[in-house]
Amino acid sequence: MNRHFTDARYYFRRGFEHLYAGLDEETAPLRRRLMAALGREVEDEEATAPQTRRERVEYGARRAATRSRRAAGRVRSRVRRPE
Repeated sequence: MNRHFTDARYYFRRGFEHLYAGLDEETAPLRRRLMAALGREVEDEEATAPQTRRERVEYGARRAATRSRRAAGRVRSRVRRPE
């Protein structure tokens, strides 16, 4: 595949990632109201924040592991050659 097409595909994908993140952020209040109207619990990020030092450390470890898995997945998807 030509380098120009590879670059275009990369930027196209990045554009959609940003579009998805923006739509997710903009529709968050609507989703919360919808979930409340349906009677489902809506978790507050502040309410689920770790309180003790041990909880904070465990939370940080889980978050680091999740972020590293996501980063590895993004690297894998970029390194793979198109078929």
